[in-house]
Amino acid sequence: MSGNERILERLRPLSSGERAALRRCAGQPLSAADARALQALFRAMPADVAPREQGKWFAALSIACLWDVEEAHVKAGMPRMLRAYAQAAESGGMDSRLRAVLDARWDEGGYLSGKLARLARMLRASDRLAMPDMDALLDDLKKWNQDSRGVQLRWANEYYLSEKEEKPDAD
Repeated sequence: MSGNERILERLRPLSSGERAALRRCAGQPLSAADARALQALFRAMPADVAPREQGKWFAALSIACLWDVEEAHVKAGMPRMLRAYAQAAESGGMDSRLRAVLDARWDEGGYLSGKLARLARMLRASDRLAMPDMDALLDDLKKWNQDSRGVQLRWANEYYLSEKEEKPDAD
């Protein structure tokens, strides 16, 4: 499966009410989820997910529900979509938002999840049909706190290098 299929295939069997419950919780920690969102989470999440990973699944599933999972298509990874959004909006504010995300650690309090959900809402507002690759986001969240900070390095690389790639060379 490629680009969002794992997440989207798990969300499609849920009722619209269950997806709405997840959507309402986007950016919140798992500990703040209401019963309806918990029902949706445990119906959509694989049974063998370790308890320490459940919050990451909750974040990815709830952020994915910001889009209509029946209509949306994957456009690119979140860093590249954020760069495209920043260029279209001609705003330097995205750089500081991305730096805050890159400096954050994953914790069960929901700080990083909240920041990611706000960025996702901005992306959704600009294009209701193009969603970031949620499978990649989930994989990134699972590795976010590694000492090597490989995920953050890749995000910075994709965000800032995509800016350089789009500028023609003066050769």
